[in-house]
Amino acid sequence: MKRTIINNLIIYIILLIVIICIFFSLTSYFYKNMRDVNDDVSVYSDYAILNLYLLRTIKSGDVTIQNYGLVDNDDTLSYYITFLKEDGSMNTFIKKNDMIYFNKIKLCENVQEFKIFVDRSEKESISVEVKIANKTYNLQYVLN
Repeated sequence: MKRTIINNLIIYIILLIVIICIFFSLTSYFYKNMRDVNDDVSVYSDYAILNLYLLRTIKSGDVTIQNYGLVDNDDTLSYYITFLKEDGSMNTFIKKNDMIYFNKIKLCENVQEFKIFVDRSEKESISVEVKIANKTYNLQYVLN
């Protein structure tokens, strides 16, 4: 009798450990997937915000490119672009460290590259290449 109780208790403990291990495995699997999805959404959100600010700046009336080029920033080369609106206000997009700023507003973080190319051949256009958290996005805008 005593032996059966001990055997049943051992079986119960083994089953409980197996169930806990299965539960832990499933929980960690779903947690990892949720974290990956959250990171992807965060990167795409940063890209969408940058795109929105560039579109709003370029399409908000008569805008010209005041200045653009390279900045030596923490031993890395980074691009910047400054737009001049018809009302005299200026808006600058610049990468400092691993962030992109619109004037003093932080738009993106975890930025590895921010490149701007201006084409003035026919209609003035801007090509922007940005690499955020190892994902590269290419944007192109035509000035009015």
